[in-house]
Amino acid sequence: MSPKPKSLIPDAMVVIVLQELGLWESLCRHVTVVVPSIILHEVCFYTDRATGGRVHIDLTAQALAGAIREESATGEEMDEFARQFDAVMVENLHAGEIEALTLLFKGKVADCRLCSADRAAVKALALVGMKNKGVSLEKALHELGVPGSRRLKPQYSQERFEEWLREASVDRIQGRGLVRRPF
Repeated sequence: MSPKPKSLIPDAMVVIVLQELGLWESLCRHVTVVVPSIILHEVCFYTDRATGGRVHIDLTAQALAGAIREESATGEEMDEFARQFDAVMVENLHAGEIEALTLLFKGKVADCRLCSADRAAVKALALVGMKNKGVSLEKALHELGVPGSRRLKPQYSQERFEEWLREASVDRIQGRGLVRRPF
């Protein structure tokens, strides 16, 4: 079992599902939550399933209050990171995921793991040799002792996360995902 991370970088969908399930504040009490700037400004609401109404999310206020930490990568750093991937992979990565992956790849966040439920982001992490820097939401909640992982959809499971890591291993062997560098 890998050691508990000191901090997590959630992707946008992880932020939203934790808000929907009422687990966001609990996660923030158990670990330092690092939110990439793009995600911090992108995630503004979720739709309440019971009422159909929008529920406002104010990550900026949480960052200002010290409940979460905002980090950012420059456009140049993100472009440099994204140039490692082929066009298909880049097309499937969202800007917030590229920023999160860049922060990890550049070492801008220490002792941190990406918590993602996005196939492309998980595969990208593995393709650049950082699969140990990722964690499923199910596993993160379990490791941190935050109850509620039983209510998660399959894309947040450890099983699905490991499936995507295996796919990335095959992609790497078969030359998919990364741009081939001339020898």
